[in-house]
Amino acid sequence: MYPTLLTIGRLSIPTYTLLLDLGLILGLLLAWKEGERRLGDGLAVVDLALWAIVGGIVGGRIGYVLVNWDAFGEDWSRVWRIWEGGLGFHGAFLGGLAAFCLAAKMRRWDGEMVWRVLDSLTPGLALGVAFGWAACLVGGCAYGKTGQGIGYVILPDLYGVQASRFATQAVGMAFSFLLFVGAWLRRERQAVAGVAFLTYGLLYFAGQFLLEFTRGDEALYLGPLRLAQVLDLTLASTAGMLLLLRRQMTHGRLG
Repeated sequence: MYPTLLTIGRLSIPTYTLLLDLGLILGLLLAWKEGERRLGDGLAVVDLALWAIVGGIVGGRIGYVLVNWDAFGEDWSRVWRIWEGGLGFHGAFLGGLAAFCLAAKMRRWDGEMVWRVLDSLTPGLALGVAFGWAACLVGGCAYGKTGQGIGYVILPDLYGVQASRFATQAVGMAFSFLLFVGAWLRRERQAVAGVAFLTYGLLYFAGQFLLEFTRGDEALYLGPLRLAQVLDLTLASTAGMLLLLRRQMTHGRLG
């Protein structure tokens, strides 16, 4: 892998950071495009997306530091070095969603408008997550278990140690990209506001629950499951229940 893309004198450009930034930029472009198509106001959607990004960075870093508390004990200045990697996806997702809801409340948007904006953000979110997995692939984070067989290739862990590992990051990237393609192709077929966002949440977190079984990095466990898997199940179940409620409420109004 190539953790450093380019070095000019003392300046180094980490590939991890570049891929994350590229994912954010492309995600914002898609958010603007979908905002224009769905709401006729792409800038408003981008504004909410920027709130979500800030909340996601803060929430993701907090989640990562809490899970890896011991690793930061010797040098607390590393907490602020986000460019070196280290964002927990669940913390980023929840932090971004919280910031989004706060910004929507400040604008006094009703529930229907909030769902429509979330649908507008879904393709960009899906693509950004795919780039996030690509960043982990080159940075060595979220690495897979060691072993032999189908799906195992020589990959480094977070510390640069090469070994035959399950290609967890590559599978996560491919799965995320497929979800992006699905969200993009079906973006004009969703009659019920919120269905696109909730469907993505249900599918992504359900897939993540299964993918967590292949990971080899350190994690907190709750019984036989990783903490991330408990969060995956919780978020997938919540998305599924809300999806059913949204459909029932809409069909009830139409009936």
